[in-house]
Amino acid sequence: MSTPIAIVTGASSGIGREIARNLSADHEVHGLGRNEQNLAALARDAGVVPHTVDLRDNAALASVAASFDRVDVLVHAAAVFERHTVEDAQYEDWQKHFETNVFAPAELTRLLLPALRRAEANIVFINSGAGRRSVPGHTIYSASKYALLAIADGLRHDLAPENIRVSTVSPGPTQTPGGDRDGGGYTQKSDPRTVAEAVRWVVTAPGDSQITELWVRPRNEG
Repeated sequence: MSTPIAIVTGASSGIGREIARNLSADHEVHGLGRNEQNLAALARDAGVVPHTVDLRDNAALASVAASFDRVDVLVHAAAVFERHTVEDAQYEDWQKHFETNVFAPAELTRLLLPALRRAEANIVFINSGAGRRSVPGHTIYSASKYALLAIADGLRHDLAPENIRVSTVSPGPTQTPGGDRDGGGYTQKSDPRTVAEAVRWVVTAPGDSQITELWVRPRNEG
């Protein structure tokens, strides 16, 4: 049997990088991201195939997707995470968050559906605690994650007859560049490698089941 193929967005840093690294143990992993230098390092360290791409560039997404005949795992880990309220946000802030956090994963999934169908694949959306409860000071981010959860839930029902599994993994506070910059007042944060292990658990679940939603929280967050 050929090596399963996985595509991971946001692979140049944080959670996405650790997911790509984890899956590379037994998958041919293609990492999508904007930081060419970080992707090159991941390629050297873990054998991940790098694709430097801006997820908001639809033509670039289409070009990447067209190169795949079969995809066994698709993980949407890329996200914009900035502090904004409705009062201080500009239209461009809403646009950036929704283009990256909502439109890009939906469009990449659509483009890859023929390849995903051939593999009866696993699609994993990395969400957030903000996808169930709006976080003060992060209204735009929270709204985008609510929308992403709706996409995952709708897609799961639409693709169930084709044996494609769709899962949401929602980390709580995690040690990532975005989370560290924001702070958020959290004294406990999960290691991104722990989130990567959760994704592996979802992807390797027995074939007669699917993990529809999984929460990953710090053990002693209080």
